Amino acid sequence: MERPGKLPPLPALRVFEAAARLSSVSRAADELFVTHGAVSHQIRALEEHLGFPLFHRQGRSVVLTPAGEELLHAANGALRQIADTVANLRRRSNPNRLSISVMPSFASRWLTPRIGAFIDAHPSAEVNITATGALADFSRDGMDLSIRWGPGGYCGVRSELLMDDVLFPVVSPALCAGHPLRVPGDLACLPLLRSEGEDWAPWFRAAGLDWPEPASGLMLSDSALVLQAALEGRGVALARRSLAASALRAGKLLRPFDIAIEARHAPEGICSSDFPPDLPFARRPQWRYWIVLPEGRPDTPLLLAFLDWLRAEVAADLAAPLMPLPVGRGSFASL
Repeated sequence: MERPGKLPPLPALRVFEAAARLSSVSRAADELFVTHGAVSHQIRALEEHLGFPLFHRQGRSVVLTPAGEELLHAANGALRQIADTVANLRRRSNPNRLSISVMPSFASRWLTPRIGAFIDAHPSAEVNITATGALADFSRDGMDLSIRWGPGGYCGVRSELLMDDVLFPVVSPALCAGHPLRVPGDLACLPLLRSEGEDWAPWFRAAGLDWPEPASGLMLSDSALVLQAALEGRGVALARRSLAASALRAGKLLRPFDIAIEARHAPEGICSSDFPPDLPFARRPQWRYWIVLPEGRPDTPLLLAFLDWLRAEVAADLAAPLMPLPVGRGSFASL
């Protein structure tokens, strides 16, 4: 094995890679948990060591020089290879550890209530669940798999469809008792809970209602929070089947109308407010749950066992009826 040639200071190289990859000194400081000044100092020190500039400064932004772009390509590849190697070594040293990245709403309403059965079947396993809306970076965060909610088509990873989902209104029995919901128009008498990206207007159209999107009332950033508000009788939620199923079967929520719509949203990474409002609902990307795995990494026996368990749990959940049965009338609608 040959001895490496003269290397630049590795701490400075790591800081440079982050700033160059993110095109921002501030964002690099946030990622590395250091100050803006510390990042700037390390980059200046690296440039002085090399004897040529790596960035053009343009106000608050930084733009790579040709030399900077070449060094970024080499540094990013080397650091990712080191990170992948370390992750694989750690994984082999502890084959009974499983790290899962999952959306907060799915983690709290679907996965966490069920995961005990998997742990009981694998008592020596260490299962770590990270609830986050961020896409997993398998070379940096040490995750073994991710369960994503989105349109799919993820690059540089292996992905497998886990399940489709639909949305329909749910309401607490107490709130429904005081305001019976016999037809969709009866919703006018109750507050409608709102969630970012999951609009009511497509469901209104499916139910034959010419109503605009609600512009007032409680708006929550997470689907699980909307469901919790419905459980507490704060209003009617437009809920995903996957998240509401257990509460419906327990009788804690009611589904007043058998009218459901597909989950179609703005493309991932684009806010709903920035999405063309006149784009037909049917042309919006359909969002689903996906199993996402790193490419080029062997699956451990524990990971394979978890995937088998996960697929079986999803199949059982989709096959089980939602109880109690809808109290109103309607039909499934795909717009």
